[in-house]
Amino acid sequence: MTRTSVSIAASLAATTCLLGASAAHAGTPLNWSTVVNNNTQFPGDTRNFNSYNQPSVNNAGLVVFRARTQGGSGSPASGILTRDMSSPGNPIVPIITRGSAVPQPNNTGAVFNEFPSIPRIDATSSMIATRGQSRPVLEYQNGVDPVTGEPVTTRGGTTGIYTNPGGTLITGAAGLGNVSSNPFASNPDLTYFAVPNTSPNTKFDQFPGAPSATGGDTLVFKGNWTDAEGGQTGVYFRDVLANGGTAPVQLIADSKTDIPGYAGTQFGSTAPPSAAGGRAVFLGVDNEAAPTKGGIYMAALDDAKAADTPSLLTTIASIGGAVVNQANAFFTQIGEALSFDGKHVAFWGAWGEKDQNGALVTATRSVTVSCGSIENAATSAFCLSQDDGLTSGSGVAGDGLYSFDVAVNQGFFITDVDTLETRLVAQTGDQFSDFVYWNFSGKVPGAEDEEDGELARWRSASFIASDGWNAAFKGSGLDTTGLYHLFGGELSTLAEYGMDGGALDPDAAGLAITSLGLERDSYRNGWLAINAGMSDGENNMAGVYAARAVPEPSTWAIMILGFAGVGAAIRRRRAVAAG
Repeated sequence: MTRTSVSIAASLAATTCLLGASAAHAGTPLNWSTVVNNNTQFPGDTRNFNSYNQPSVNNAGLVVFRARTQGGSGSPASGILTRDMSSPGNPIVPIITRGSAVPQPNNTGAVFNEFPSIPRIDATSSMIATRGQSRPVLEYQNGVDPVTGEPVTTRGGTTGIYTNPGGTLITGAAGLGNVSSNPFASNPDLTYFAVPNTSPNTKFDQFPGAPSATGGDTLVFKGNWTDAEGGQTGVYFRDVLANGGTAPVQLIADSKTDIPGYAGTQFGSTAPPSAAGGRAVFLGVDNEAAPTKGGIYMAALDDAKAADTPSLLTTIASIGGAVVNQANAFFTQIGEALSFDGKHVAFWGAWGEKDQNGALVTATRSVTVSCGSIENAATSAFCLSQDDGLTSGSGVAGDGLYSFDVAVNQGFFITDVDTLETRLVAQTGDQFSDFVYWNFSGKVPGAEDEEDGELARWRSASFIASDGWNAAFKGSGLDTTGLYHLFGGELSTLAEYGMDGGALDPDAAGLAITSLGLERDSYRNGWLAINAGMSDGENNMAGVYAARAVPEPSTWAIMILGFAGVGAAIRRRRAVAAG
């Protein structure tokens, strides 16, 4: 993700508090292995990989990632692929690739043309979850010609969620829930894909964000749909194997669900969920742009399956709730991306303080992002076309600059969902200035590789992956951005921009790290997977990398005792690489 210019409108406050840990030092002794890089040939193609999104990993070290090649002759090859990193020499295995057939229902010969979100993987199995785009997959009857009596047909189904329980690719959710064999017997009955509790059966319009997989048989996802009242949204799950593969979508919460503790106030926004251990967590608030009610909620999927009714929602963290380790501090924002292992949930949050009148006041600073930082020409052009100088906040129409207010006080947290014990992982202050990153994403009119059906806009995101009380996250200091690792209460640096890429990939030795990424399912059972890019301005390398993020006990002890020396060595190394 491209870093953009930042102007400080308010002084940074608070002191870094990291579970009693000292400031981060580079050099966690992780032995990184290359999952895939630019020297790897795309399976079944003559071209090499060159672009990668954030990977996910399961408890056994199976990494799933989305990647593509350069164009070369014809369209780029792209797809969702896996590699088992538990032992050396295992091959890269394609799960879905551009141009491969969409699984049933498909009577039009439709093939995949894009995969709009990062893939995710079940912690305890090889079941993946990904979104896919295609041409319409199904032609079905929706009427009768009043003159000829011949069937009138239409086509539908350009987006869906796909998964592979037991190794076979199937359609887990699709925008075809309105298709029924009643009254037209020639149609398949696909009402098990319908939005729950709608009559007549209503189809999903889109599935924003990245779906989650759990238990080897269940998908958990966000869905958008439309009824007579307008656009609606919600969080849902579906057991894709039950009832011979025809079990219906079940509700977790939607726009018609009251926010717990606020009778009469429904969820105005829900975020893509995370699931593990028969449970799901999601962020739901009253107003996405300026939330005053809502928070993180948990649903018991197994109970809901058995009762065939939505699970009661358990509140894990709330807007307006007190912030651990902070005096007179209350959450004003909570991030959408939740890292969840069934027991612990990690999240980003920002907070304000109550003034003498009891009003919650949030200190902010201004962040300026630029359309010029967007590499895709069509997306950059659309970004410029939306810049009226007013809603963007820069005051100048067409300059491609957008300004946003970001909370000064922000950090990462982990909560035990059973006891509600919450620990602070990292916060802004002396060491970190920001955990929020900006990306212009969504649907660009005329483009087939739409992200989520919503028009492209600037969106912010934060990145953390947790494994119990341990966590890896992305953060920015005053002079660099990097990935950091909290292990056993001690904080260390995994990698930073400007460091020699050889620390991650022997093929990148001598190239400076220029980008780093991880996602919510990137850290599981001691396995950590990241993506990175390296360059010297002329030569480039990028890839996906995995490591066992559990240092050998003796090495870990030496590292703690020798933190000062290690930190100095890394600082010198980074200066050489940057220069």
